[in-house]
Amino acid sequence: MLVVGASLILAGSLPMTVQALDAQRLRTDEKMLARGPDAPTGTRIKALITVGDRIHGFRFESIPDGISFKRTKGGARVFVNHETSRVPFPYPPGPTTDTAFNDFRNAELSELLISADGRVMSGEKVIRAGDGYHRLCSNFLARNGGFQDRPLLFTNEEGIDWVYEDNPATAVNEAKVGWTNATSLEGADGARQIGAVVAFDPSTERSRPIWGMGRHNHENSVAIPGYGHPFLLSGDDAFNQNAPQSQLYAYAAADGDAVWHDDGDLWAFVADDPDINDYYDFLPDGTLSDGGTDPISGNFVRVPRRIATGKNPDGSDMLAADVPASLGGPYPAPPSDGTWQRGPGITSGPGVDGPQWILEHWGDLNNVFQFLRIEDIAYDKRDGRSNVVYFADSGRGLAPAASLGLAPWRSTNGRVWKMVLDENDPTVVNSLSILIEGDDNPVKTLAEVHQPDNLETTETGLLITEDPGSSQHFAAADQGLPNATTARVMHYRFSNAALTAVLEVNQSQDESSRDEDVSMTPGSWGAWEASGIIDASAIFGPHKFLITVQAHTLYVDINNTSAADNVAPAGPDWTWKREGGQLLLVTIPGA
Repeated sequence: MLVVGASLILAGSLPMTVQALDAQRLRTDEKMLARGPDAPTGTRIKALITVGDRIHGFRFESIPDGISFKRTKGGARVFVNHETSRVPFPYPPGPTTDTAFNDFRNAELSELLISADGRVMSGEKVIRAGDGYHRLCSNFLARNGGFQDRPLLFTNEEGIDWVYEDNPATAVNEAKVGWTNATSLEGADGARQIGAVVAFDPSTERSRPIWGMGRHNHENSVAIPGYGHPFLLSGDDAFNQNAPQSQLYAYAAADGDAVWHDDGDLWAFVADDPDINDYYDFLPDGTLSDGGTDPISGNFVRVPRRIATGKNPDGSDMLAADVPASLGGPYPAPPSDGTWQRGPGITSGPGVDGPQWILEHWGDLNNVFQFLRIEDIAYDKRDGRSNVVYFADSGRGLAPAASLGLAPWRSTNGRVWKMVLDENDPTVVNSLSILIEGDDNPVKTLAEVHQPDNLETTETGLLITEDPGSSQHFAAADQGLPNATTARVMHYRFSNAALTAVLEVNQSQDESSRDEDVSMTPGSWGAWEASGIIDASAIFGPHKFLITVQAHTLYVDINNTSAADNVAPAGPDWTWKREGGQLLLVTIPGA
């Protein structure tokens, strides 16, 4: 049973906060965002659609994330990712319905028709759960920079698990997918490792994976305009907590058709100074580990095609032992000492083998720069500055006792980086520097950004959504502290480097228990995150932005029955869940 305010909602029923106004639209009255402490005068918030809302047979699914839109007469086609997967997450050793959770559906891409006055008119799934993609995170609709003749939307798998490639809609494969964890299917017939970029053509509503764009934890793939041909940047949202293992990649091709047919090349960023090669070489006092100061320069180096795709000649996913001698193979198996990612909740045993490890090891051999956890990417929207790129690095979010004042130091709040590409050749990096430094203070410092996630740029600055790590959470007993806050939307102003909290997540709908069989305390502040954000002023008017909220501790629907594809003889157990979330339209004057 789900508690929303003072109202009770039975699992599977329509949320009581949704009122059907007419046959064409719905309205959600409970807003999951509120004005932040620094909200400018005139800030407005309008909830558009909430997880569980139905309209004409369409249901808005859970974990809404990245957003793109395409103008239509009288409004827009708005595309929203759903970061879901039938691979349980988290999946700890000895799972039970109290500790392991699983989404009802694999990842999807929703298309909403929204009128210019902010009414959701209709919705449909244009990438469906049966297509077999997992954890689609951010997305980006490329319409220029070589995509004028063929706009493409790029959506991205964020994860490390092995899954069956077959359509999981069949009962057998659905059960197999449900049993999957990070390593159980390594190298199995018909299995692949997730972490692919998926291209979606809005004109034909067809989609396909672009394997050559790299096999890693993709957060977003963003096309940088100004070079006359597609040049996309993508970051590795690495899960490893012990070492910097996140890279910045580029994909270059002749035109949009070449991208669709995967006829481009993958490139990886390498610093010119071989001794400045990871996140921790940029110290939080503004110096470099060699005594210099930023910025540094660098370039992108081409990644061999087999390493980029992670595919054997027969189309199967490579393991380390499959790397041919011509590429320096066979590669060693991934380490088991915790310096390479394991499955979620797995604390011992070997790291996950497969295309992601192969790309990582190739990067190590070629001194590719190692960030910590690259999230979203955005280019500067001001005239003549599209070669200036910003990207969020969530960092590690470690508590002060394990980070500040120690040698080596460890990341606390994360960073936003600034990269300046050469105006004529995007594979040349004129400078890399830190735009926003969060690691010069402990976690929970109110004035610092807390694990930056998604980005959007405007003429005046950056909008940054937060995904606070567990060290940034405030349990119920701490929510009266002066620095206590939920996740926020921060505004960074180019003119004076001011960082202000313009919006904050509203967790007032948080529940005290999920149902009689799954007893949970209210989620800590910070457990919900503001996620995808995009400037939508071209459709809805000045200073208007679309944004999603992921309400991770609010379940709209749950089921922990012992179905055949859940428990099975001596099998794992988990709770099926549909997390809460919302798409909103906000007005932020001056942003």
